[in-house]
Amino acid sequence: MLALALVATGAPSYADQPASGDSIWTRDKLTGDWGGLRSDLSKKGIDIGLRLSGYGQKVTSGGRDQNGESGGTMDYRFNFDADKLFGAKGLSFNVHARTRFGEDILGDAGNFVIPNTGMMMPAPGDYHGTDVTGLTASQYFPLFGGLANVTLGKLDIVDTVNGFFPNLGYGQEGFWNINSTVSALPWFGAVQGLSLYGAMGVTINQEYKMPQSGVVVTGTQNVATSWGSLSDSFDEGAWLAAFHRFLWKMDDKPGYFMVFVGGSTRKQASTDPHDFIHVPGQGIENTERLKPWDVALYLSQEIWRAEGNPDRKVTFLTGGTVGPDNPQFAQFNFFANVETFGLVNSRPHDRMGVAGWWNGLSPQYKDLVSPVADLRNPYGFEVYYNFAINKWTHLTADLQLAKNEWADDDVAVIPGVRLVIDF
Repeated sequence: MLALALVATGAPSYADQPASGDSIWTRDKLTGDWGGLRSDLSKKGIDIGLRLSGYGQKVTSGGRDQNGESGGTMDYRFNFDADKLFGAKGLSFNVHARTRFGEDILGDAGNFVIPNTGMMMPAPGDYHGTDVTGLTASQYFPLFGGLANVTLGKLDIVDTVNGFFPNLGYGQEGFWNINSTVSALPWFGAVQGLSLYGAMGVTINQEYKMPQSGVVVTGTQNVATSWGSLSDSFDEGAWLAAFHRFLWKMDDKPGYFMVFVGGSTRKQASTDPHDFIHVPGQGIENTERLKPWDVALYLSQEIWRAEGNPDRKVTFLTGGTVGPDNPQFAQFNFFANVETFGLVNSRPHDRMGVAGWWNGLSPQYKDLVSPVADLRNPYGFEVYYNFAINKWTHLTADLQLAKNEWADDDVAVIPGVRLVIDF
């Protein structure tokens, strides 16, 4: 049950692994089992995940500015199984807090390139601090012979998206650029926060171990670095979304086609400011305020699997989004990626991938900001290799090439190195 819960809530897979092992080099986590305390807590219903992610990244040429920075995050995850704690079957409580330190190159590459998902939370730029970005209660219950879940509270949107796409990796395990992993940019024009008060209800396919269908309702006020009131969060409207995944197997290898639709009751303008992405054209008056909506389609297929080891595989994922010309600043999006997990038998825990993406900015938005910004449709390419030093340490080399939204900027060349340690 816990493994399904972790998939559905977006908690990383490492949180469900024992911290055993006699040697520091073979144990699952750097700090081991804490003298048996970690295992005892887990048996009683308390699971703790601690992860340090450090990044070094540089725009070596092109982009807005040639600049290199280093920074990172510390993630603290706590899962409380209420069934084990006090007999409330199917109920759990989840806390996700993040500490952000150092600097990023998000603005140097271009406003809509977003080359480092991991540094977007709790807030990008020069933000430093510790915040609770996710605090939820989840109830699991049987439904029509299957399993369903209702989650409510302060939703960490990065966790939520990773729950929909379990292999994404939070920007800490797989691709760095959010455009390489999900059809993001049009949705950023409609969802103006990465931590939102709300609720989610999903059905879970137990064979495929992933959410199959569901609905999400959130407020529109970003609460990633604050604790605004629930009423204020919904004061200007609500964001509503629904999805369904059509699952299949091809030569015993799983795949799916997913339809995701969403919209907001909040009237907004394409130049409205965001807390987590800088939208060019701030200060231009735009009195036309409309309700945004988007439709996204995804196709995923496992194309290779090692005999006897389903964790060693090659996957293909592609997706795209379409929305109205107004009020979002992006109207279209397309991406595709291929990832390998343990492709080489002697390196079963290594991971690598290649991706390409393209974002179509709204013509209305480009015309609106043309007096101060000559914009084009951005696109990019990414390749990475995640080298497992041992179970608790991973070192990733990453290279991105991106043509940003500014018409006069050259292609940005963005190499990076990421070190992730599970404590």
